[in-house]
Amino acid sequence: MKIKNNNKCHPVVSSGSKPYDPISLSKAAEKTTCKEEKRKYLKFGSTPNYGRGVATGYVFGCNLRCVFCWAHESRDEPEKKGELLSPQEAFANIYRIAKQKGLNKMRISDGEPTIGKQHLLGLLDSVERSDIKKYILETNGILLGYDTDYVKQLSQYKKLYVRVSLKAGTPKDFSNKTGAIPEAFDLPFVAIRKLREHGIGFGVAAMSADPRFMNPKERVLLMAKLADIDPAIVLNLEEEMTVLYPTAIKRLRAAGWINDNSYLPALVRIIPALKPYIQYSYPPVRSMKCPKISRKFTLKAIRELKHGI
Repeated sequence: MKIKNNNKCHPVVSSGSKPYDPISLSKAAEKTTCKEEKRKYLKFGSTPNYGRGVATGYVFGCNLRCVFCWAHESRDEPEKKGELLSPQEAFANIYRIAKQKGLNKMRISDGEPTIGKQHLLGLLDSVERSDIKKYILETNGILLGYDTDYVKQLSQYKKLYVRVSLKAGTPKDFSNKTGAIPEAFDLPFVAIRKLREHGIGFGVAAMSADPRFMNPKERVLLMAKLADIDPAIVLNLEEEMTVLYPTAIKRLRAAGWINDNSYLPALVRIIPALKPYIQYSYPPVRSMKCPKISRKFTLKAIRELKHGI
């Protein structure tokens, strides 16, 4: 399948765009953002995620075009900025940030880290030899599900933790939200099975807490698909909200995505200035494993005891 080409090899999803093949897009992105073991970086910094924080290298190139993505615009325009760095050079820059901030975790973000396999493996080699405690591989799972050897190669790294981010609960919704062909929907779930089989530490996140982008039925279907792999994954699922950064808003508009605000309270609709600060979400699925006192059944028990039942 040919990729719709709005930005050289980096298409932007818009209304009426033809679905693209994310594997083809991965190859096109690698050609633009990687050269042998080198990969293009925009900058280095840190964020407060994962406890005390994580040192981060920001890269170019992704194989999905999620309508709610808040990554830097460089995701779609890799030819404009950036510097090609070897795995060792990239590690040195991220490590410097880690030491400055007193952090012991690192990652690369903004692009899909599994693009440019040799660069990622080289980076992980440097992590293994260092005093960094953990490397967090945040991935959409597309290439890990497609390449049968990729997960096996990753299994040699003891400091690796993989976080697979799911975008939708059905093939149709996956295509609507990412612009990709529906057939690619299953690849992240294949990746999760492989990670489990190879004993790699991993977690699963999903854009499932946000009623603006996932309805209850789709959420249930997503949980069912994960439970088919392992029910424990559902109970430990990290459910995410969409952060409406300027880049996310720009992409949502380009995609012609209609944001239904009917769930917002009347006060917010009357006073629009409140809207950016109000975040409504579904109760977390993990609360299923937390027993709590039930008012309904407590009163029922007292009533029945009073009547001598």
